[in-house]
This record gives sequence, C-alpha cells and structure tokens, in this order.
Amino acid sequence: MRKSFNRGELETAFQKVGAILQKPLAVYLLGGSAMCFRGQKAGTKDLDLVFTSREDFQDFVSAIGKNGFTEAKQVETEYADMMAAGIWRNKEDFRMDLFVNTVCRALSISGKMVQRSELLGEYGKLVVRLVSNEDVILFKGITERPDDANDIAAIILRSDINWNVVLDECIAQSKTTSWYGLLADKFADIEETQGITVPITGKILELDRQVLVKNALEMRLKKGMSRKDAISDLSKKGFSKKELEGL
Repeated sequence: MRKSFNRGELETAFQKVGAILQKPLAVYLLGGSAMCFRGQKAGTKDLDLVFTSREDFQDFVSAIGKNGFTEAKQVETEYADMMAAGIWRNKEDFRMDLFVNTVCRALSISGKMVQRSELLGEYGKLVVRLVSNEDVILFKGITERPDDANDIAAIILRSDINWNVVLDECIAQSKTTSWYGLLADKFADIEETQGITVPITGKILELDRQVLVKNALEMRLKKGMSRKDAISDLSKKGFSKKELEGL
C-alpha cells in the first residue's frame, strides 16, 4: 500500500520547489491535498496541482526534476484516465499529478473557480492556492479513484457546502462536454453507502436526461429520420412528453 503524506510533508515539498524556481508562478491545489490543509483528511497519496499555463507547468516540472522527481511511465488505469499533463514521483513514491487548465478533459479552472480559491501560502517563488470545497467536490466527482466518494462525503460532513455553486459550475462546464452522469453516479454512491443526501442529485439527473434525449434525437436525424418520426420513436423508447418538449 502506498504511503500517505501529511500537511507538513506537503509544505516541505512546496518549499523545496519554491527555492529552485527562477520566477514566481501560481498553482491551484485540489483533491485530497487541499483537504489536508483544511483538516478534512489526515494525509494524501497524491498531490493534485493545476496550472493555468503550459509555461508555468514546464517551469514547475524543471524544478521538481532537480528535487529527485521523475516522470512515471506507467500508472494505474484510474490515474491514466485522468489525462494528466504529467505524473511525477520520487523514490518515496510521493506522487504529483499535474494538469494544465483541464482535468480529465472535462473540468477546467474557470474564472469563478479562481475567484473562489484562497491563498494557502507563498513558498519562495511558488504561490499555492486552494480551490474551494465546492470545486474539490466537482473535481472528485468526475474522477474514478478509489477514495473519491469517501473524500466527497468527508467534505460534506465537515463543511457548509453551497450546492448552488456546485450546480452552477456543473452547468457552465457541461456546455462543451457533459459530465452530469459521472457526478450523478458519484452522488448516488455517496447517498447509498454513506447515507448522505445531496440536494442537487435530482436536478443533475434531470440535466443528464436532457443531454441523453438531445443526443438520441441527433443520432436519429443523422440516420435520415424526420424530426416528427424521431420524436415519436423516442417516445416509444420511454422518454416522457415533458422531456421531448422543445426538441
């Protein structure tokens, strides 16, 4: 089993990187590492960091390379699926999952996420910011790592979550790539295993159905069906009159 690293060890890593960097750069901390600094988790196996520019990412990679980190060539499937810009580890198996703007090709660091983030600290030339609890939930909601559902439950139990923020960001970020289904499945798992009710699950399921019916319609139209026949066929497939209205 891989070792977990605590808050002090994470800060030591930041200090070492900040001492080597040639110019200041900012990074956004999410996942279990953000939870550690909020007292929601004792330790984390991975340091999840998001950069807003490729240049900052490259400067950071250069610095950690001088601190004994090498790029991992093979990782577990659930980590490979996150589509990181790079996964780096040292001889103690302390791992950094690095992303540029986007995680899992689905969720990006938006302007509102930046506004909601808070300064953790300045470590030499490295500025580290924590994304909000709401945004940690979103990031963990679209990943498939073993502890993500438990981590979301821990955040909910220890924080006052603004679910409107979660829902609004979810809607805004699903305009190009929909991930309502992933989030709904994760919330359903939490409700079933932890007994925690997530108040926006119903709305997210409704939005997911809207995407499904829209995609199903487009598929039928591409096959040459008329809109009227396509909608009639969807009705036979179980989509409700309300879901078909407005297509």
